[in-house]
Amino acid sequence: MAKKILIVEDEKLIGLMLAENVKDLGCEVTRVVTNGQAALHAVQTDPPDAILMDISLDGVMNGIETAKQIKAKQDIPILFFTGYQDPHLLSQANAVKPVGIVDKLDTTENIQQAICSLLR
Repeated sequence: MAKKILIVEDEKLIGLMLAENVKDLGCEVTRVVTNGQAALHAVQTDPPDAILMDISLDGVMNGIETAKQIKAKQDIPILFFTGYQDPHLLSQANAVKPVGIVDKLDTTENIQQAICSLLR
């Protein structure tokens, strides 16, 4: 049975690209959502096996806060994606204990390798 992945990404084009990468790895994309509230709802209605989470999201919650709320209720592996290299922000993200943090601008091969590590 294919692993189910939730993608939380505020930039729709990047969300679609990530969905294609996930499908290429033989996984199912449960949803692609753009904000924390939608992510929390998606986790409740169709719990994924793993989450690809952007740190910067639409709405009032960023990806770090969203991940904290998800982790408080369920132990779902999370891989952060970000275009930011701010050490303080990355420190906050690491405190959530994600599987990893990947630069959005990295190569497709490195992104797919990061996604594979999420699925182990």
